Parts: sequence; structure tokens; C-alpha cells
Amino acid sequence: MKNLSWILFQILLINGLISCGPSARDNASFPSYALEIVDSVQVDFIGNLQLVAVYAEKDLFLFLEFRQKKLILTDRRGEILSSFDQPSDSPISYGNIACAATFVGDSIVVLGPQKLVMYDLDFKYIRSHPKPYAGKGMIYSGYDHLQKANINDDTKLVAFTGGPQHEAATNQKAYYIHFNTLDLIHLDSGEFSPIVPLHPNSRYFQGAAFNMIRPMFQVNENLIQFVFATDTLFHTYDLSLPEKQFSVEGIPFDHFILNPGYPIGGQEDYDTPKPKEAVIEGYFNINKKDLILYRSGLSLEDTPARGTASREEWMEINATLNPLKFLVRESKGVYSKVGYCPRLFTPTQVDEKGRLWAHQHVEYLENEPDFFTIYQVELVRQ
Repeated sequence: MKNLSWILFQILLINGLISCGPSARDNASFPSYALEIVDSVQVDFIGNLQLVAVYAEKDLFLFLEFRQKKLILTDRRGEILSSFDQPSDSPISYGNIACAATFVGDSIVVLGPQKLVMYDLDFKYIRSHPKPYAGKGMIYSGYDHLQKANINDDTKLVAFTGGPQHEAATNQKAYYIHFNTLDLIHLDSGEFSPIVPLHPNSRYFQGAAFNMIRPMFQVNENLIQFVFATDTLFHTYDLSLPEKQFSVEGIPFDHFILNPGYPIGGQEDYDTPKPKEAVIEGYFNINKKDLILYRSGLSLEDTPARGTASREEWMEINATLNPLKFLVRESKGVYSKVGYCPRLFTPTQVDEKGRLWAHQHVEYLENEPDFFTIYQVELVRQ
């Protein structure tokens, strides 16, 4: 059991290592990058907005206010152009939560828990398509889980809907045999087709069971590149090739604590103390480079005890001991040195112009802001 003073001493030690100590990958052969703020969009709105989609061609920004269950559309100046706050049981609503959204031409497409709905830029209803299978797994919101794909000059959507299209539970072997990472949605017919099985080398395909397998992906034309939140493989999947013909490569993390899973037929043990699992928190393809945000996790001996500080202090200690880092994949098998994300922001979206947008953390500002702000951030080679 550690006391608070010991934990704070450890934080100072780790900060010293971060600032001046070499890592296992720290040599001149690896490029170095930094994330820097270059611009911002400010919205005069009371509430906690999440950026869910960017219409890069017209510089339009779609935000979700989770508590108010409201979507708002703004321009680059932050002026609100239109909004949607219909009741969730309205026939033109996407449901009780907007899981993800994107722009297709001058249409806003919103994925709800049970259906896909299209609106014009004034949120006038165009049409909807029900999901052809019952919802299962986690319901995620605020992630870039709906993206366009162009296949033979035909625009389709690629979506993560929370889990595979199969009735098996996560502790059954069939769940992994029939696993589909994503869905391909045909806009005209509304058909949802399962795509992207587990790669044979995936750790989720080696005889153990796992809960909450979540991908982070980017679609460029017919190419899907993705990572799983709790895995160390980088995947490249070409929609124009036959099923199951795709490649993976290992990501050279400096440190990444993995949960080994639990036995098939069993259940997750939530009572026994475990190390804090590593997690990939974001993946973005920016001008042919891949940015991977992650936290390495904490061993049991390095995890602060809950009774040593207030909840806020405990969260701050955890964030310092387990900071948000990043790697840049320059090309196949070529990665940067480990970088550290500034605490003031976290990247959340990349648009079709290759611009990276980041959520501002107001708790690290000296004064309470008058506007809701998102930053435009650049990946700068040092």
C-alpha cells in the first residue's frame, strides 16, 4: 500500500525520465514529432460539445451535445447554422443517441442505435434505413465510427456498430470465428454487410475470450486502416480484394500492458486486482502518415491506491503516471520516437483535407473560457 507522498515522489521521478532519460527506441534513426496548435474554432454555446464530423469542402462542423441530445451545425467562424433536437421517439429522429455521423455531399448521415438517418444541412429529414439485426454490445458515441468509402465510383459507408453481426456471446468460440470488425452500408438499399474478420494473427483469435473489442479506423477511398483499442497490430484492409486478404504489422510500442483475456466458456474476473491495461485512444491517417495515441498502462505496484487522495487528485495522479503518448507511422514498418500529447488537448477527428482537430481540456486553462473551442492541430516533424 503506497501513501500519497510516495506516489508524488514517483510522479516526479517519472517526469524526470520523460524529460531527459532515453527510452529503448530513443536514437537518431527514429524521427521525432510534436503536436502543435495552429488554429481554432470557437462556438458561443453553453454545454459540452463533441465534434462528430467535419465537412471539409465547405468548412462545416457537426457537434453533439450529449446531455441535451442535440446536434448543431456550425461554420468555421463558429456561427450556428442549424440544429436538431427532436424527441428520440420522433419518426424523423435517429433515436436516443447519435452513435456517429458523417457528411455525404450536402447530406448529414447519423447512425443511431437502431437505424441510419439522412438529413439535409438544415436537418430536414430525407430518409432512413433500419439496422437489419438487433443491437448488441456497447453503444459508443463521440467517436469517428462512420466514414465514407468509394468502391468502383460508388459511395458506401463503413461503420462500427458496437459488435459483430452474430448471436454468439463474447465467451463463445463462435463469436471469434464469425467476428466482423465493421459493417459496409449501402446508402441506396440500406443493406448492412459484415466485413473484416479477425486476422489469423490477431490475439483475439488465439483461444481466449475478450470483452469490448473496439476498432479505430480510417477509410481512404477503398482502403481501410485500423487498430484495436487493446491490441498491438496495425491492420490494412483493401475493400477491392477478396475477403480475408489483408495484412497486419506489429506496432513498436515502448510499453503496452495487455489483458490476457479469460477462458472460453468462462467470465471476466472483475474482483481480483489487475494491472491497468494499456489502451489505444485514437488513430488518425494524416497526409499518408498514421498517428496512434495510446496509454501504456500501469503495473499493480505502480497503480495508486484509491484511498490515498480525493477522486480528483487520484485521477490526476493516474494521468501523470500513465500519460497520453503517440507514435507516428511514416510508412510500413517505419515509426517515430515516442511523443507525449500536451495536456491542453486531445485529437479526436481528421478531415478530408488532412486537418487534425482536437478537443480542448478546459480544466487546464487558467480562466474559464467564454466559448467552446476546438483546436486545429498539426503534426510537426522536429
